[in-house]
Amino acid sequence: MRIGNHPRKSRGFTLVEVLVGVLIGLIGTVVIFQVFAVSEGQKRTTTGASDAQQNGVFGLFQIERDIRMAGYGLNYMPLLGCQINGWYEPGNAPIQFKLVPVEIINGAVGAPDRIRLAFGNSDLFMAPAKIIQTMPSPAAVYKVDNRFGFKPGDLVIAAESGRPCTLAQATDTPGTPGNSDNVIHNSGNYKNDEGANVPADYNRPGGLPPPNDISYNAWNPATGTGGRLYNIGAAPTVVTYAIQNDGLGHSQLVAINELTPGAPGQTFALADGVVQLQAQYGYDGNSDGRVATDATVNDNLVVGNTDQWANNMPAAATGLDWAKVIAIRLVVTARSITPERPNPATGVCDATTVYPKWIGAATPALPGGADLDISIADPVNWRCYRYRTFEVLVPIRNMVWFPQNA
Repeated sequence: MRIGNHPRKSRGFTLVEVLVGVLIGLIGTVVIFQVFAVSEGQKRTTTGASDAQQNGVFGLFQIERDIRMAGYGLNYMPLLGCQINGWYEPGNAPIQFKLVPVEIINGAVGAPDRIRLAFGNSDLFMAPAKIIQTMPSPAAVYKVDNRFGFKPGDLVIAAESGRPCTLAQATDTPGTPGNSDNVIHNSGNYKNDEGANVPADYNRPGGLPPPNDISYNAWNPATGTGGRLYNIGAAPTVVTYAIQNDGLGHSQLVAINELTPGAPGQTFALADGVVQLQAQYGYDGNSDGRVATDATVNDNLVVGNTDQWANNMPAAATGLDWAKVIAIRLVVTARSITPERPNPATGVCDATTVYPKWIGAATPALPGGADLDISIADPVNWRCYRYRTFEVLVPIRNMVWFPQNA
């Protein structure tokens, strides 16, 4: 006797079907990861190029902006090039720089250059005052023919042809009878415009150490020689742009405040990933107000009537030689922040295999331009990165306003 219908037994996947499904899933996973890897590589390349471009452009903009300001307040040609000595009291450290708008500190072969820029911020643009009384000692007051524009807190530069220059800080400009031509530069405090006592940071007690403790002679109008006193304002700029490497592949463009040596924050980073900085002087040898497009390129400037681009100025360059430097051209090279993956076939990085060229430094012997050594920051892994190079030519525009004789 049959009691109802028995349900058919349930059937599952066979082992073969399961294995086929797993295989299809694995193939799909591999395809997805391959697409992801390609996408990630493209993203890495795009992001790296963007980082390099942003850092390079920003660094170049900062330097170019200050070059355009360079030379303001240093407006007397015969005294250009003198070595300025000073002292920063809070850092208890000496100050040294040249009385020039732009100074290139040329690096060793392949190494980055350093660019030092100087300009004042005085409200008045005028020729330096003449010192009218020979100083009996380096600490003596500066007696000048025209004290207009000088005020306590201003930084001043005393200069005389054939002698080093001296940086000091005005602490008083008394108006009492017999003292109205005095610019006093004592250590201690001075009163600012608000009447508050402020410490003088640039007048070392006892004066500068020998042999930099210099006295200056009265101006002789017959010979056009003697001491002059520049007023470069209360907050002038003397800054050096340089590249710092930590030896571990990390490179930065930094700005160094040369007026605050030994103080915290003297050096501050501007842009990461900048690995190379090169610069050249543009020398207007024939005084026609420009540097010819076919001007020669020299390692050391040859003083004369020929336009040139040069890596170095002569050690004995005169004020007239410096006055003929009317432009600077420079190049900045930045690299991507993230390295590219090694070539899977060789296991070696080949994102970059040759040095970029500095086209601005092209010569008949190097028509394609000079190599830029980008391995300085990371000699082992430099080929794993992508690089962008930026060049610019900047006129030193304040030079054209300099009075020839004053």
